[in-house]
Formats: sequence, structure tokens, C-alpha cells
Amino acid sequence: MKIRFLSIAALLLCLFAGFGEPVQGKEKNVEKLGAEVIRSAFAQLGVSEGKSSQIACLSNAGYVRYQGESTRILYDVLQQHGEISLGKGNLLPVHTGPNEPLWFAFVYKKSSTELLLTSVVPNEEGEVQASEAINIYVGKHQSFEPFQEVLGKRAFAVVTFANGWANGMPEDMQRGALLHDHFCSGVITGYFTARYILNHFPLNEGEKYIYIGAPAWCQDDYLIDYFNLTPGKHGYYTMEYPWYRPWTTREQVYDNLGGIIIRFNSKEKSGKAAVLRFDWHEDEFKAFIGEPELELNWKEQPWLHVWYNKFFFSRLEDTDHFVSVVKLKELHSKAELDALVNLGANPLQEILGEDPSWN
Repeated sequence: MKIRFLSIAALLLCLFAGFGEPVQGKEKNVEKLGAEVIRSAFAQLGVSEGKSSQIACLSNAGYVRYQGESTRILYDVLQQHGEISLGKGNLLPVHTGPNEPLWFAFVYKKSSTELLLTSVVPNEEGEVQASEAINIYVGKHQSFEPFQEVLGKRAFAVVTFANGWANGMPEDMQRGALLHDHFCSGVITGYFTARYILNHFPLNEGEKYIYIGAPAWCQDDYLIDYFNLTPGKHGYYTMEYPWYRPWTTREQVYDNLGGIIIRFNSKEKSGKAAVLRFDWHEDEFKAFIGEPELELNWKEQPWLHVWYNKFFFSRLEDTDHFVSVVKLKELHSKAELDALVNLGANPLQEILGEDPSWN
């Protein structure tokens, strides 16, 4: 009986050992891949370890799987072999869906006008090849076509992120932009809006924020992240309204609308709602870049995002210069809150009045 028990125990140990080896082997393959990616990228950039403050890595590692395995371990590999980490702010995990291929983009800030990039997209067989280094520093009127040749559909996201990082993007702005998956100028408008809300609508005991994207644009992803206002916790709502369209009542035209912030106390059933306004100060931007006659075409001129971001960076403390209140509404009941957020609600009409031209 004793011999039979020992035989069964030995068999179980063999089975567990057999199941464990492939998992460990695959994990080691992902780690080996990461080390090879770093080696190839650093060789193309012409840098060695010890220059972590001038190097950053953008990647969708952690969001996707490689050969069926998690890629989150690559965060440790990048830190160990490349001195690239979340804590240092030079590891930028770009939010992507689970079915995209694993990719990396390494950037090296060589000088104020030299931002070298190499792209690495390992194939399913584990082969690694880094692209030749190119300068992705974005000057005024810079074409993005050379970047698209190397990066494809990721060009706008990677180039705007890399230039933002090189220009000193603040930590929490970086986080919201990574959720948004690219660093357009709309993300920074959320930075200003968030500071305005904190300064002018601080929470009192028992209160919470609710934000309505009316209109909604890129800043909303920043606000959702910064204030933790997820739809699942009933902190964020939106309505389909064009961000460029003014709301026009019979008495007044409300332009440059910037969303609605609500501060509400559920226990006391009272609060306050404010329609915000965001002024882009386009004339000031044109003066900033020395081109007063420039026509702003965001779709055809992607370089505008990088330079508008520089303009915003130069005014990060001027919150009230960009954001203001259009109109306030006191809330005295849960029913008045519901009139702003419930299915079929039109919060702009509730606060500003009817726009006869809006259906």
C-alpha cells in the first residue's frame, strides 16, 4: 500500500513538472525577445546603457499577447536591460486593443532638434529587426509622410507622443494621453479643464463630480482618467454634439462649448451644474509660431498638434485664460439631476435654453 502511494505521488510530480515546463519556456521566450528588441534598437540609435534620461520606449506591450503569452513581463525586461521604466517616465505603454501585433518604438533625444526613432515589430517566429533611425523632430510644416513610411498607421500617435515626451509632458498628462492612444492637442485641453474644475468647483464633504461630454472630444479621455469618472460608476455621460457647433438660443449664441461639470451631493440631493467654455486662442497661437496669417487645418496639417502642444506647454499655469463658465444652474433635487443625465436628456437645453435649430 505504501509503495502504491509513493508511485502515485511520483506520477503527480511528473505531471505537474511536465505542465510547468512549457509555460516557463514561453515566458523565457518573451523575455529573450525583449532583450533582443532592446539590443537591436539601441544599436540602430547608436546609444548604450546609461542614457535613460534621453531614451524612451513606446509600445503596446501589456495590452497584447505574443505567441499566446502575456507581454507584461516586458516592462521588467525594459527596465533591466534598457533603464526604461514607468517610474522614470520613459516607458510609454500605448493603450491598444488585444488583437494588434506587438510593436515597439524607441526614441533618443540627441539634441533639441534631433529626436531619433527606430521601430521594432517582431514577427510570430521571434525574428527581430529594427528600422534605420530617422529624425522625427517635428518642425513647422513638417510632412508626416516620411514617418508613415516607417510607422504606418501608428505614425501620428508615435510621433506626437515622442515629441510631447521630449518637450516635457507632465506625468498625469502623459497618463491620459496614453489612454487616449495619441497625443493630440485635445488631450491638453482636458488638462486645463481639470485644473479649472479643481480651482473653481472643489468638492465639499459628501459631494462627487459628474461630467457630461456636451460636446465630447479628446479631452474627455483625460478627464475620465484624471478624475476617475468612468461610465460604469455613473461619473461620465455624453451626448452626440459637434464640438465646433455653437448653441444658439433666441437670446444668445454660446460658442466654444467645453463640456458640463456637475458637483452633486446625493444625500442632500443638491448640487450645481456648469456649462464650460474652452477658448483655443488661435490668434495667440499664430503669434507664438510667428505666422499670423496661417489657416489651421488639423486634418491636413498634423504638425499643428505638436506645435499647439508647445504653445499650451508655455501656458500651463494660465488655466483661467482658456477655460471659463458659460452658465451655472443650481440643482435642488435628484429629479433636476436626472433631467441632465437620464436617457433622452438634453443638458445643454436644460441649462442654456432651447436652440431652435437643433433637432
